Amino acid sequence: MSELTIKLIIILIPGAIATLIFGKLILHKEWSSFRFVLYSIIFGILSYLFLQLIINGLNLFSCIELSDLTIWKNLNNASLIPYQEVGFATTISIIVAFFSSMIENRKIINRVAGFFGISAKYGDENLYSMFLNSKNVQFVYLRDIKNQLTYHGWVKSFSENETVSEIRLADVAVYNYSDSKFLYEVGEVYLSLNKQEIIIEIAKLEENGQETSQ
Repeated sequence: MSELTIKLIIILIPGAIATLIFGKLILHKEWSSFRFVLYSIIFGILSYLFLQLIINGLNLFSCIELSDLTIWKNLNNASLIPYQEVGFATTISIIVAFFSSMIENRKIINRVAGFFGISAKYGDENLYSMFLNSKNVQFVYLRDIKNQLTYHGWVKSFSENETVSEIRLADVAVYNYSDSKFLYEVGEVYLSLNKQEIIIEIAKLEENGQETSQ
């Protein structure tokens, strides 16, 4: 591994950290190596740009005189690694990751695009994640068609892959699917089911907050 490669890896640390945090805070499918590297580069550049803006702001509005970042000027010089700049940019990258996650989770870009009639797309996640992530989804009926069971409970967590839907329900009542006969109750249940064999319905609430009958 060359010295230049090592330098590039070190200066991309802020971007890699931001990407890891961003990936933990948003709903997404598994990223390819190419996408992870691409996000690391983008977040890294943003972190250094914001650091430069902070330096410019301090130079403009205070008596402190700071020099510009050297990372732009000495990028091809493998022997000069600006460790201090990498450290400051890493701190900023955490803020960038949280801010970017907020934008993604609140669908700000999609909402702006929808407001101007540019796109009606809600976001990158599929309808399963979008549905269960909605604020009005609390108590649900999950109907397991294959095993002829209906689970009634509130959604604690969920995930999925290409074929399987996973969901964790609490305060669960279990019924027969065909005649809605009550079978038993459990505190929590974890279900991993074929996504083609389930139906999820929102439990309708009365005005007094009590649920309607199953």
